[in-house]
Amino acid sequence: MARVPYQSSADTAERLIAEAMRQGTSHLTTGLDAPPGRYLRIGGRDLVNFGTCGYLSLEQDERIRRGAVDAVERFGVQFSISRSYVASGLNLELEALLREIYADHPVLVYSSTSLCHISVLPALLEAGDRAVLDQQVHFSVQTAAQLVRQQGVGLAMVRHGDLDALERRLRRAQAAGERVWYLIDGVYSMFGDVAPIEDLARLMEVYPSLHLYIDDAHGMSWYGRHGAGYVFEKLGRRLSERVVLITTLAKGFGTIGGVAVFPTEQLSGRVRINGGPLMYSHPLPPPMLGAAIASARIHLSDRIEDLQAELAERRDYCNELLAAAGLPVVSDPRTPIYFIGLGEPEVSYGMVRRMLDAGFYVNQSSFPVVPLKKSGLRFTLTRHVDRDHIRGLVEAVAHHLPQALREAGRTMADVRAAFGCMLPEAGAAPVRTG
Repeated sequence: MARVPYQSSADTAERLIAEAMRQGTSHLTTGLDAPPGRYLRIGGRDLVNFGTCGYLSLEQDERIRRGAVDAVERFGVQFSISRSYVASGLNLELEALLREIYADHPVLVYSSTSLCHISVLPALLEAGDRAVLDQQVHFSVQTAAQLVRQQGVGLAMVRHGDLDALERRLRRAQAAGERVWYLIDGVYSMFGDVAPIEDLARLMEVYPSLHLYIDDAHGMSWYGRHGAGYVFEKLGRRLSERVVLITTLAKGFGTIGGVAVFPTEQLSGRVRINGGPLMYSHPLPPPMLGAAIASARIHLSDRIEDLQAELAERRDYCNELLAAAGLPVVSDPRTPIYFIGLGEPEVSYGMVRRMLDAGFYVNQSSFPVVPLKKSGLRFTLTRHVDRDHIRGLVEAVAHHLPQALREAGRTMADVRAAFGCMLPEAGAAPVRTG
């Protein structure tokens, strides 16, 4: 029998991304003559921006810009000292404001969410623990989880959202006296679906060994009191001693940086002492601290509710249009992340290329960020876009989808076979998010 050459997932990803780049749907660049906001200038064209994760459009807010400028004028652009030696007063001020947002839970701030994971996970997990990763948990979590192997922590992965598989592992772990850390997203960055927080809370009651490590980067700001996020609100604004929450300032919050929220001072102190990047990485620089402080004050004011309501109105309108058009929407209608299921990568290339030509910037999502045969068109809603933009986008998707499928030799039946129960039933009523 002839031997078939081995092809790694990296080989597959390289091939697919190279094809996306060839078709002009990936690794694009913006011009330097216009700030990103309602439009992205790409290739000399102003495309309506349905790709940013700045859900509340705070990155262009004058108060936040002023906060960054004021901090630069007072403190310069760098504070290059390890926090093990000296912590910036601005850093402490930001952590105090975030602690207020998170109902007095202790917090630690990092220069990125990836560094946050690299710091927190190895400090929390111990030899004999088991980390179970959801297949779609963010890549930054998956990367950080590799660091705990050398500490004697076992790693396993379950299919996306498969709580039955998780429970089977919990039964085995309970018999063996192991702690299980389930690593998930609160709002998933690609499919735009949400973690089953209520179901997980019930599992925690049954299995004392279950601990949750949740990255809610895409759930912050647009949801919950003070914009504390989807997970924190669903948990009743209180973390049990077996839940650690990670989030980011780099999405709806409008700035940059990672945040760890702890259930107890003891866990926070453990990470503060043992969380490597707190010692060896740079803290947030003064301009970003100044901007984040200004954003935190907006979150703690009544203004955040107005911003959330504006985005919710756009979501409701978009949901109504998508339902009326009968499009294969995979994402949860409560989130500002939308995923139109397309199936094969070839369909997504053609579809996104058509959308760019129609004047809309959207994301082409395929392996490795989603499973190989679950490619799709991903777009996000922000306060930058209005009803006319949303209507134009949905009409363009509805017009071009049949053509993109025919071009790739596929049908809607192929799409439904690829996504199965992830798609709503035909004719389902739109969901209101208010």
